[in-house]
Amino acid sequence: MTTADKLDLAARTDSTFERRGGDWVGKCLICNGPIAFVAATGEGATLEHIRARSRGGGEDARNLAAVHGRCNWEKGRRWDPKKRRSAADYEAFVERLLVKRAGRWRPLPPGPDAGVSGRSAP
Repeated sequence: MTTADKLDLAARTDSTFERRGGDWVGKCLICNGPIAFVAATGEGATLEHIRARSRGGGEDARNLAAVHGRCNWEKGRRWDPKKRRSAADYEAFVERLLVKRAGRWRPLPPGPDAGVSGRSAP
């Protein structure tokens, strides 16, 4: 699955997003500000693994979000436990984002991708 596919999956399962022509328009998971990106390419957003893959996070839709590049960069810079914050602070931040993502959850309609990792309702 490409990054554009993962961004598309994140948007399709996030109730703040809607399609407007060839774009997805919604809200950044981190700052809650408006964000739009080209559905076919993902241009205009970055893919956020809420729990970093290096810390056990996966490709499940519940762990993916579309965010501003700056927000993604700031998360890494400020919240990486190897940098400035404790592991407990980082875990608390990740948990807050996971709860926020769950609150925005929109199940995918039944179809060929239902049942694929992260593509079915929780």
